[in-house]
Amino acid sequence: MTTLFNYNATVVTPIAGGTNIAVPLTPAKTDIASVIVSVPNTVPRYVQIVATVGIQSNPGSGSVLYRIRRGGTEIYYSRIGIEASFTTFQLNSLLTIDGNSPSGPQIYTLSIESVTPGLTVAVIGPVEISATSFG
Repeated sequence: MTTLFNYNATVVTPIAGGTNIAVPLTPAKTDIASVIVSVPNTVPRYVQIVATVGIQSNPGSGSVLYRIRRGGTEIYYSRIGIEASFTTFQLNSLLTIDGNSPSGPQIYTLSIESVTPGLTVAVIGPVEISATSFG
């Protein structure tokens, strides 16, 4: 039987237009949200991380890269394409499972970067991240 051990969430903004964070060109990145969850010393143990980010981009096409780190260790990344000629606003959702998390309090940080020169992207909201430890 699976047991839920801990849950925590951070809501930077629950609405579109609630923030305006410029997305830098890689290799620079900007952290946009983080969450701390307590992980017990049991086996097996997993942490599920779910994030939602609303972005706005200028006309053109390209992509952004989302990264999730546990402490300083990158555990997940996802490249998402943008076709701003058709859609200026996007709501991106990410979900990953960290099956290697050490026990104790763990901080998960979500960052974003643009991988396309000349593409202007901003995080406008909503921005939220949650982490659930279970085993």
